[in-house]
Order: sequence, then C-alpha cells, then structure tokens
Amino acid sequence: MGQSTESSSSSDGHEPEPEPSRSNYGFHSFRDFTWHQFTGTMSTGSLAVVLYQTPYKFPGVVTLGKVIFIIDLVFFALLCICISLRFYIRPRLIVKSVYDSHQSHDEPFYLGAFGVSVALILENIAQYGVPESGPWLIRACEVLFWLYFGCILVVAVLQYQTLFVTRKFNIDSMTPSWLLPIYPLLITGSLASVVMGHLPRGSASPIWICGVASQGLGWMVTILMYAMWAIRLLCEEIPAPAMRPSMYVAVGPTAYTVTAIVSLGASASKGLPDPFLGAPPAAAAATIHAVAVIAGTFLWLFAFWFFALSTVAVVLGSRKLAPNYTWWSFIYPNVGLTLATIQMGKAYDSPAINYLCSVMTAALFLGWLFICASLLNAVRRGRLG
Repeated sequence: MGQSTESSSSSDGHEPEPEPSRSNYGFHSFRDFTWHQFTGTMSTGSLAVVLYQTPYKFPGVVTLGKVIFIIDLVFFALLCICISLRFYIRPRLIVKSVYDSHQSHDEPFYLGAFGVSVALILENIAQYGVPESGPWLIRACEVLFWLYFGCILVVAVLQYQTLFVTRKFNIDSMTPSWLLPIYPLLITGSLASVVMGHLPRGSASPIWICGVASQGLGWMVTILMYAMWAIRLLCEEIPAPAMRPSMYVAVGPTAYTVTAIVSLGASASKGLPDPFLGAPPAAAAATIHAVAVIAGTFLWLFAFWFFALSTVAVVLGSRKLAPNYTWWSFIYPNVGLTLATIQMGKAYDSPAINYLCSVMTAALFLGWLFICASLLNAVRRGRLG
C-alpha cells in the first residue's frame, strides 16, 4: 500500500501494464488534436441545418436546432483553440498536417472537414440568425460567402496539386476520405441558395452563378474519385469493419449535389441575371427549375445506392465496430441524403416524401445523441479506437 504502480510492478518482477491506448479524441495532449476532429462539427452543424429545413416540425424543433447550432459553435471554437495550440507547440506540423500524408496518414484529406464546418456555420447563421437580426447580418453573410468561396477554391487547387506531385497512392489504400478535400465546394451550392434568399436580385445573381459553378466543379472531381472507389471495391477487399462507417462519405457528394441543383433551380427566377440571353429571367426560370428537378431525381437514387451499399457493409461487420472518429460518418453524409429528399418532397409536393424526411431527421438526431454518448464514454475510459 502507498507504493506507486511502477514500484509495485518492479518489486514483484512484472512489467507495468501499458496505459490504455489513446487516439485522436484523447484529451491528454494537444498533439492528439487533428483535422479528423472537425468531422464532429460537420455532423453537428449539418444536423442543425436539417432540423431547420425538415418539412413537418413539431413545436420546439427550430429551438432545438438553435441549441444544436450553439453547441456546434462552442465545439468548433474549442477544436480551433486546441489545434492552434497543437501547431504552436509543434509548428512543423502545420504543413505536414495538410500535405504530408505519410507522416500523418490520411490527415491531409480531413482538412476539408474544417472547410465544411465553416460553410455549415455560415448556412446556420443565414437560417437562424438573419430572421432575428437586422440588415447588417444579411450584408455580413454576403461578404462571408465570397471570402469562404475564395479560400476553399484556393485550398482545393493547392492541396490536390501538392498531393498529385508529392505523393503516390496505391489504389488499395483508397477510401472515401479522399473525397473530403472537395467537400467544401460541394456544400457551396446549398449555401448559396440559402444566402441568396435574403438578398436583392443585384447581389443574389452573382451568388447563384457561383453556386452553380462551384457545384459543377465539386461534382466533376467527385466523379473521378468515384471511379477510383469503384475500382478499389472491385479489386480489393472492402475496408476493415472498424473503418466501414467511413464508406458513408461516398453518399454525401451526390446527395449534396441533388440538394444544390434542386434548390438553386427553384431560386432561378431570382438568381438569373436580368436580362438572361436577351429575355426576362422568368421566361427561363421555369424551364431551369424543371430540368433541375429531373436532374435531382436522376441522381437521388445514386446517392441512395451508396447509402445501401455502405449500410450492408456496416451491418456485416457490426460485431467488430468500436467507437472512433469514423462514426461521425453516420451523420453528415446522411444529412445530405435527407436534405436531398427534402428537396424532392418540395418539388413533387408529396406528403409521403415529407413524412419520410421527418422520420429521417428524427433518426439522425437520435443517432447524433448516441454517437456523442458513445464517443464521450470511450474517451472517458481511454478506449477510443
């Protein structure tokens, strides 16, 4: 009694037991904070977005969304402080965390999670904040949108260029996380549709055009990545059971593209420049909206197909699942699928689809609560995978 663990172990001739393994979510050292953690703010912010947009709301849903948004802001601020301290303690990790995939495994790809978290914060400000504030916040959202778009476009070009030049990847190591650097552009279309809804035509039109263009870039890069992901699944084994939740990441690009296409199509009457091709915008807006709905319908089932593939893979390996950061992949890509379904319900004015969206929203909220509890418990016990 009274002796330390090391003293007692050395006196009886046994080696001391190793400490429980820690992972990216361990709080014992700021060096443990990486870009992976921002998948948590992606999920929390996206949940606030879908709570606001879900079609059938019971009293208090918007208030619940505001609470989730505040939690997201606090969570995001804490992660920013922690990762800043990490880089302050070890400055050389700043560049390596973004570009050196060998040093930090797949961390560089997760820089996109930070960008998406920022986009979702801006979208929630436009949704929850603008109706409660004055014109100054509308102007602030417009300025922040353009700053955000400029930054993510530069990062998307530089990061992929550096990865192309400095690293050679094997197809058997490909995971859907390779899609994350382009994710911020894939969110821009839906962000544009929300922000422009509060602006006059003169300011809304450039944002609408930017939203369409950025969604096109994000979608085309996604197609290239989808091809590699399909080859990897055909030629190699699917990811290990513990990492299979990350397969849901492949759902997001198509789902968020459907959301952006349909929502931007619905706002074409305000977003098109006046005149458009020599005619009033109203003459083309209805056609653009119809084409957008058809395109969204065309792509929606593709997103659901990825969802179904991922779900089957996760269920088959469910006995070997353990809490880790990939569990956030249960939330943010499937929020995209829910938002896409919400847009389909609006377009087709379908009560059945709208009720389905409400059920999906409730499932996401319950899933978010379960994941938060599981990860916090794993952190407390030092057993986060």
